[in-house]
Amino acid sequence: MEILLSVWEFFQNNILTKPAFFIGFIVFAGYALLGKKWYECLAGFIKGTVGYMILNVASGGLVGNFRPVLAGLKDRFELSAAVIDPYFGQAAAQASVENIGRSFSMMMMVLLIAFTMNILLVLFRKYTKIRTLFITGHVMVQQSSTALWLVLFCFPGLMDPQVVVMLGILLGTYWAVASNLTVEPVAKLTEGGGFATGHQQMFGIFLVSKIAKKIGNPKNSLENLKLPGFLSIFNENMVATGVLMTIFFGTIITILGPDLMHQIDKGFGAKQNFGFY
Repeated sequence: MEILLSVWEFFQNNILTKPAFFIGFIVFAGYALLGKKWYECLAGFIKGTVGYMILNVASGGLVGNFRPVLAGLKDRFELSAAVIDPYFGQAAAQASVENIGRSFSMMMMVLLIAFTMNILLVLFRKYTKIRTLFITGHVMVQQSSTALWLVLFCFPGLMDPQVVVMLGILLGTYWAVASNLTVEPVAKLTEGGGFATGHQQMFGIFLVSKIAKKIGNPKNSLENLKLPGFLSIFNENMVATGVLMTIFFGTIITILGPDLMHQIDKGFGAKQNFGFY
């Protein structure tokens, strides 16, 4: 019994409560079940784990860079602003769950049961008609966190096992059914790409695909749209995003002014040109 407890504690402390490694092992198990070679399974584990870490670095950089702008808006215009970022919600959910004396490791148990539920629905696809496995790791963690907080907030009297099992079944069913609805729209858009969408907007994709048939013209695809003259540079996604973000942030920062930005952002060097900043 002590050996089992030691194994469980190791799993909980090093994997269950560490989303990056947990997602990596899910990918590893998936590759193994598909009969991939050991080195392909290892590569899948590394990609899953490192990909999650990169995502956290990227979202953290976005939030960190925007924080001085929020502080500036508050100081200059007395505005209470916030970054519309779901990972803020994930962090807030974790803090809230721990503040009421519950272990946030419950979130990983919810995720594990939900993922198992999704697998079962696919295994019995003859009856369920489900063909899709939801493996968008960061969204799985995010939704499990938020759902856990919502249920504990609304039903604080529920015991941990009840919460975990109920949420696991509900989330697993949602992931399976909603992603399954995107199979046909994605196949049509990608000319048989062989995958579905597993993210926040699955019902939206399904709904738009139904509406588009009635009001849209497939010939007017963005792939066929050619912008004239200098506007052609916006055919490149990176250029379009870079220009739009520069205009958006540049306008706000210019309104705030260099003096205020020097005060609230230590990364703005004293000798740095304001335009380049």
